[in-house]
Order: sequence, then structure tokens, then C-alpha cells
Amino acid sequence: MLTPSVLIVGAGPTGLIHALTLLRNGIPVRIIEKQDAFQLGTRGCGMQPRTIEMYKLLGLLPDLLEVKTDPFPVVKFSSPQGNNEEGQVLPMVEKIANTPSRPISTGFMLMQERQEHLLRTRLEKDYGVTVELHTELRSFEEHDDHVVAHIVKRTPDTDKDKEETLKIDFLVGADGGRSTVRKQLGLDFLGDDSADLKEIGMVAGDIEALEGTLDQKVWRIWGDTTSNMLSLRPCSIPDKTHINFFIGGVDVDLEKVSSSREEVVKAINAITGRDDIKLGKVINMGIWRPNIRMVSSLGKGRVFIAGDAAHVHSPTGGQGMNSGAQDAINLAWKLALVSKNLSPPSILTSYTAERIPVIATMLSKTTELFHKTFQPASPEKMVEGWRRGYELRMFGVNYRKSGITLDEKYTYAEDETVDPYRSGDDGTVRAGDRAPDAPKLAPVGQTNATSHTTFFDVFSPAYHTLLVFADPSQHGEAIGGIVETTLGLPSFKDVVKTVLVLPQTSSSTNDASTSSADMVLLDTEGYAYKHYDVVTDSQQPTIFIVRPDGFIGGLVFGVEGIRKYFGLILKL
Repeated sequence: MLTPSVLIVGAGPTGLIHALTLLRNGIPVRIIEKQDAFQLGTRGCGMQPRTIEMYKLLGLLPDLLEVKTDPFPVVKFSSPQGNNEEGQVLPMVEKIANTPSRPISTGFMLMQERQEHLLRTRLEKDYGVTVELHTELRSFEEHDDHVVAHIVKRTPDTDKDKEETLKIDFLVGADGGRSTVRKQLGLDFLGDDSADLKEIGMVAGDIEALEGTLDQKVWRIWGDTTSNMLSLRPCSIPDKTHINFFIGGVDVDLEKVSSSREEVVKAINAITGRDDIKLGKVINMGIWRPNIRMVSSLGKGRVFIAGDAAHVHSPTGGQGMNSGAQDAINLAWKLALVSKNLSPPSILTSYTAERIPVIATMLSKTTELFHKTFQPASPEKMVEGWRRGYELRMFGVNYRKSGITLDEKYTYAEDETVDPYRSGDDGTVRAGDRAPDAPKLAPVGQTNATSHTTFFDVFSPAYHTLLVFADPSQHGEAIGGIVETTLGLPSFKDVVKTVLVLPQTSSSTNDASTSSADMVLLDTEGYAYKHYDVVTDSQQPTIFIVRPDGFIGGLVFGVEGIRKYFGLILKL
């Protein structure tokens, strides 16, 4: 086994996605988890469309499609439920048709237990990497060119601990809200300590529904927070009838309800007014209270944090796990370039600069939803709190004003504001935005090409993709200069792939087939030029530089723009 370059503390979705992204870049990792067993239960289960695109980028989409479920219809009943009451369907998630630029427009449901299993399976299958359970980080020391970590592995069958000192290039804490890494870094975890939040809470967990009790097709809610409220949502585990529950409201004694299975069942029967819901064993259970906090910096030197270690918030809106996934990928591709000595360590400061504005906006939005949904209010206001706006699908998340993006088409006034969560969905395509997909792209000059491809099939977490929109009949000399530039700069062949995108009307496929570009694609239906807002009769090539995380790093028009962008990223 290769000596690990990065030690990842914590084996939740954030840590596992970070590990997989690094391994896709050829960076060896080690993953430790202080728990004695992997987590069971639902926890974060809403997967937003942008996160699904990240799974596609990492080569996980086929695995995901095998285990996901579509969002359940949400039906609200009175408490107690009236005879023959059919319930009110809540407008939680609108199913939106997929489009060529957004091939997955509506999210999935996947309980965290199953998501983590999917990720662990892929890590072991592709790289032989496994999570080391009952292994805890005790302390670390940072040096100019490495980190020394002191870890302890507990042996379950004995009282003896095995201590180990590990030298690594980087340390990443994905170790949750009580993060050891964050605390030892001395990062402030600031948040909302207001009394009204402390008074709100719920008993949450998973319980076995006995066969024939409730179908696994509907998410049911009874009552509201002005008195008592119950939610029962299917966990969608094959051959099991587990249901996720939460119980809350001003009249609910949380300590009493959470004291035993019998009290949970009693509360469910009382709130529903039904005696036909037959329940088995409790899988897990605890009291949840809102804890809304975030750091102002995501790391120091060679030590970083991600996911819940850096930000915790209300689960309303389904943004937590999804934000952690974007943290993980944003940091990983940059760590990979620095580890390969291709980028200066200074690039790592962009992790905080890009992600903190996004996280701050996300906390504001989810807190607003939390107040609407769970603070005592009228039934009408509660129903509105269950509505999930389009921005929560995360298509608009962007890094437009990042110091490592370059845009030669759009400029910003010094005092011009950019919404980190929504501006990327304003109808323009700019540096810092999500890179759109485009289907029906025909490979040119590849004898083994048997079908069309898409941009999402071309993008990779291991390299930048230069999308060169040009036609040899108009831009032949310019195309040659662009390709020569990418081949001539240090290590470009390892971290950059050049894709020449021909317009639908191009008659230069024969000329293009001899190009030195890594790939030549004919835009057979015009989607690529349309989605990237490129005119076919432009006097110069238009170049979109797509980063390894699927965001546009550069929007430039020639060789100098390419050099300038990579001057922000690489050691040139």
C-alpha cells in the first residue's frame, strides 16, 4: 500500500467523497473513524440534483441509480386523524422535467446509511481502501511541509490501545459537529444561541413498521408544532419496512418520549389517533435540537475541515450532506494539484474564499425554512414551510468572484454583489458557474466511437477540460495555437484535456480529425453552443475551462487567456 498523502478523519459522506476524489487524482489516502461500527439510520437523505451531478463526475451515478428512490409525496393529516380523512398533499418538491443542460432536475432520496455503504464499496473495489474503525485522532502538529498526526486504535476485545504517529502531507477533518480537528485548530464555531431555538426540538430516529401496517410510498405527517406533530417517512431499504420518525411540538415531552420504545409507540398512537399502526424495534433514536453554526475559515496551513465539522444547521431544505459533498470536491482537486507539486500551496486559500460565502447563504436559507416549519405557527404557515424553492437544487451555487476564476466576457463593479447561491442560475453562463451539460455530441476521427457522448461524460475530477468552441474553417490557425499552448505548458498533459467543439453546421470534420486536441466533438443538435451561449459565427474561438469539480474556471478567447487562467492555478 502506498504511504498516504492525506489523512481523513471521519467516514461520513463528506470524508468518503473527499477520499474518492483524491484517489481519482492518484493521491493515496487513509480514512479513520473513531466509532466502533458504521452509522445506521436515515439522517441526511435528500440528495439535490447538483450533488447527483457530482456523483456522475466521480463515476458513481450507475451505483446511485440502483439504490435511490424518488421523493415521496407528502400528505398531512389532522391530529388525531379523522375517520376517512384522506389528508392534504403538501407542495414540498415539485417534479421538474429534465432538460438537455440539466439532465437530472429533481433530486433523489437515499438514506445516509446506504449512501455511505455505496461510497465505501466503491473505495474498496476501485482502490482497496477501507475505513479504519475504532481509530481516533488524538492530536497533531503542523510543520511547513508536513503534518504529524497522533492516532490511537482501540482493540474492542482488550483494554489495550495501539498508538501510532503518522506523517502526512495534509490532514482533513470531516469529523462532524464536535470535530476534534476544528477544536485543535482553534477555529471559532459561531452560531445562533437564541433561547427560542433552544426551546425547539424533536425526537428523531428509525423504527421498524410491521408488515402490512403502512405502505412505503408516502411520507405522512400528523398535526403541527402548535401542539404536537409526527412525521413518518419510509426509509426505502430493500426487504425491510423501516420508517424514519420525528415527534415534536410544544405539548410534547421530548425526554419522556425518547426514554423507551414504549413511549415512542404511545406518542405515535396518541398523535395519529390510530391503533392500527403496528411497530417493531427501534433502530436508533435521540433528541435533536437546532444547532446553527459555522466557521469563518475552513483551515490553517496544511490542516482543513469540511462538512459538519465546518457548518451545522437545520435539516430543513436538505442542504447539509449536499454542501459537505461540494466542500469535499472543492478541496480535493486543489489538494491533489499541490500534492503533485503542480500548484502552489497558496491555491488552497481559495477553498475558504469560495465555500464560506456559499455556506453562509445556505445557513440563512435553511434557518428561514426551519422557523417556518418547526416554530409554533398556524397550519397555513407550516404548510408554506414545507415548500422547497428551486434554489435548493443548487444549480445556482457559484464562485463568480473567486480569485482563481477568469472571465473575459463579463466583468463586475467593485461594489457589485453576487448571490453565492442563486446568481449562477440567472440565465447567463459565466466563469464560476456550474458547467452545463450538452448531449448528442458526436466524436470525430475516433474509429471506435459508436455512439454520441455528453459533456458530463467528458468531464473528470482528475483534470481541467478545455472546451474550445471553434470551426477549423474559420479559426484554423487559432485552434492550432490553443492546442500548442496546452501541450507546451508544464505538466498540461497530466491535468488538462483539450476538447474541440465543432458547430452543428461545420463542414470541417475532416480537417478537425487531424487536430492534436484530445477529443473533437461535433455538436450535432446545437445543444453545446446553445447551453454555453456561443455564437457560431464568432470571429474568434470561445474557450470554457471547466474545473475538476464541474465549475467553469475560465471563460476566455485565446492563448493569452488560457495562460492567464492557469497562471492562477498552476506553477508555470
